[in-house]
Amino acid sequence: MDTLAHGLWGGMIAGWKKRFGLAFLFGMAPDLLSFGLWLAIRWMHGQFQRGRPDVHFLPDWLHTAYNFTHSLFIIGALWALLWWWNREIAVPFSAWIIHILCDIPTHSRSFFPTPFLFPLSDYTVDGISWGQTWFMILNYSCLLALSLAWAYSRHRRRRKVRLKVSPQPQSGPSAEQPVEIGPASSSRST
Repeated sequence: MDTLAHGLWGGMIAGWKKRFGLAFLFGMAPDLLSFGLWLAIRWMHGQFQRGRPDVHFLPDWLHTAYNFTHSLFIIGALWALLWWWNREIAVPFSAWIIHILCDIPTHSRSFFPTPFLFPLSDYTVDGISWGQTWFMILNYSCLLALSLAWAYSRHRRRRKVRLKVSPQPQSGPSAEQPVEIGPASSSRST
C-alpha cells in the first residue's frame, strides 16, 4: 500500500478520537524510516528519480531498516512498552501495526515483501501488488467512504453535545412572555 494511504488508514483507525495527526505519522513511519530516508538522501545528492528502483542497487541499510520497521515482533514489543508506559501514545502508535498488517497481503514477493516475522523467520506472503490501478481505486474509495462515515459520526457527536449543553425549555411562563396581573387576566377567564 502506498505511504499516504497508510497514513490515512492509520489516522482514521487509530487516531479518530483525538490524535489523528500522530496516528497519521505513525501509519507512515515504517516507509518513511526506510524508503523515505533513502529518497531524502538521493534527493539531497541530486540523484532523485521517479519510478520503481532496482532492488539489487538499494543499499543494505535500507533492507535492514525495512526489516526492522515492518516486523510485527519488534513493533509489537515497542507497542507493549508504550501501552505500559503511556496509553495516550500507544493508541495512535497502533497505526504502525495497522501499516504492517495492511502490507502483508498487498506486497508481492517480486518487490519488498513484508518481513512481518523478522527476526524469527524470513517467511513472507506473496500478496497482490498495491500499485495496480484497480487496487488503488478500491483502496482510496474505501478511504473516502470511511472518511465520510467518520465525518458524519463526528457531526452527530458534536450535535448531541450541543443539544445537551443548550438550555432546556422551561415549563410555565418564561422571562420573555409578560405575565398579566390584575383585572385584565380575570376578565379573559369569564
